[in-house]
Amino acid sequence: MDSEQDMQIALAWYRPEEWDDIKLICPDVHDTYEEWLASAQNTIDALGSPLKDNVVKVVLTASELRKWKRATGRKVDAKVRSQLAVKRARKIATAHNKPTHEPDLGSGNPR
Repeated sequence: MDSEQDMQIALAWYRPEEWDDIKLICPDVHDTYEEWLASAQNTIDALGSPLKDNVVKVVLTASELRKWKRATGRKVDAKVRSQLAVKRARKIATAHNKPTHEPDLGSGNPR
């Protein structure tokens, strides 16, 4: 089993300037970027040390979420965004030979 020091936790991250577009694609996100950011930071803080130091913030852009939605015909919900973040983090971790795990954030509902 991986030690906590080696484990990375992927977390979907967004740019404030894209928030309005993100909301159009992902209606389950918070109303404002500031609300989302506070919630995301609380999630990280709740992990406690040393896990919170292993969080990898994976920026997902409105463009890539839109492409994924068009390609799959599925809604882009919290579970999908988490999976996309983990997939990208794994690709990066593989290049650096570090294991990456998806956090269990309960229902996955960001609100």
